[in-house]
Amino acid sequence: MMAGVAATVLGAPAAYANVTCEPGNCVITGTSTLAPKASFSVTPSNVDASYRGSISANLGNTITSKGAFTDTFNFLLPTNGVGGGSVTTVAAKFHGPTDLDFTSVLINGAAATISKSVNGIVEIASGAGIMLSAGANTILVSGISRGNGSYGGSIAFTPSVPETATWGMMILGFVGMGAAMRYRRKSTNVAFA
Repeated sequence: MMAGVAATVLGAPAAYANVTCEPGNCVITGTSTLAPKASFSVTPSNVDASYRGSISANLGNTITSKGAFTDTFNFLLPTNGVGGGSVTTVAAKFHGPTDLDFTSVLINGAAATISKSVNGIVEIASGAGIMLSAGANTILVSGISRGNGSYGGSIAFTPSVPETATWGMMILGFVGMGAAMRYRRKSTNVAFA
């Protein structure tokens, strides 16, 4: 049975839906050809290395071929932090052409939880509290399409609060500044004539 599954997957033609996306640009994997049904947009759009605020992104794709697919969404973060999000697919009919099944959704290798309702017509993959690193990060959405399924979702990122050692240094700095101000007040002599 495993040999039959492997032959089916390996013998299948490359699906249109296999895309690699970076913010604002999705291409068919291994090419420079745009994948017009895929999207990955980030807010704010002008994030640079000095940015320390929250970041959100919307992502999705319409899979217009039958079979297995894997979409890769790549993004850079300016600092370490925590992220989470969800992607959803909804079909008009169970196992109809718009039915799409998630097989896995991975955020930097961490598996999202996939839940199904209404006989698998609605599927939601979600994850929260996932540690994300400064630099390159990846979301992989894999599944099976029956010819015209789509999914969409959003992710959110919040930068980490300063580490304990950083807080300790800040508190020591405030204590030092307070002590210096107090010392100056005591040593100031005022004389009235």
